[in-house]
Amino acid sequence: MEEYEKIAVAGRGAHGICWLCRKKKDISRQKVIVKAVSTLGLKNSEEASIMSEVKILSELHHPNIIGYIEYFSSDGALSIVMEYAEGGTLSKFLQDQNGVLLKEEVALNYFTQITMAVDYLHNKFILHRDLKTQNILMNKKKTIVKLSDFGISKQLNTKSVASTVVGTPNYLSPEICEGRQYNQKSDMWSLGCILYELTHLTRAFDGESLPSIVMKITQGRHNEFGSHLSSRMKELIGFLLTINEDKRPGTKLVLTCPLVLPVCMSVNLGMGRITKMNI
Repeated sequence: MEEYEKIAVAGRGAHGICWLCRKKKDISRQKVIVKAVSTLGLKNSEEASIMSEVKILSELHHPNIIGYIEYFSSDGALSIVMEYAEGGTLSKFLQDQNGVLLKEEVALNYFTQITMAVDYLHNKFILHRDLKTQNILMNKKKTIVKLSDFGISKQLNTKSVASTVVGTPNYLSPEICEGRQYNQKSDMWSLGCILYELTHLTRAFDGESLPSIVMKITQGRHNEFGSHLSSRMKELIGFLLTINEDKRPGTKLVLTCPLVLPVCMSVNLGMGRITKMNI
């Protein structure tokens, strides 16, 4: 940490702390996040999870994914240096709306950016496995959203399914709740939950206890759609929240559907990506 000047604590976890920092010798004085995780007393599996996050982050280069800068070990801790998103989490942004719904086109723009990032991951055979509004960060102007927290992501390698139960209960897919094997379609379910939250400011599945939430998920009983929602938006959310994962759409189908494709093209143009889209 000697190369970095600590500004403030950005967050705390079970095994470490996130610092908002500046690199001392950087003329631009650009702020970064340094995620310092203590390796003392960690199980082999926990240390492997940290190194997995480092490996995944170092290989990802996408405007809607938090950028990796470097990592280093010192004083019994492994530190991961990442891009700093000044706008905070999407979850906090939605809470700060105080019940004032986003315009549908704004919600769709955020959703499209997130889906484009997930498409990039899936093309690399990587599952995020913990997609939720708390793991989506925003720029200062709240115009760009970026995926973060790859601590439990899984690279599929040559296998097409995984079976470890991970993730936040409210966003878990039916197949994970039932302990079945899952693939990229599980991330698609989580995207459906996020789109519902973007358009309603409440979660698609909630309950007083974990069993009650799981029961709703496995039965596909999400909260009702608001009357403000367009029929095409209802169809898209419903399509993503299809219980049968084989009938659930993938990123390619979502990004090319009539509701999303124009937004996808607009997002690409707005970010200077005017080359052929990878869809």
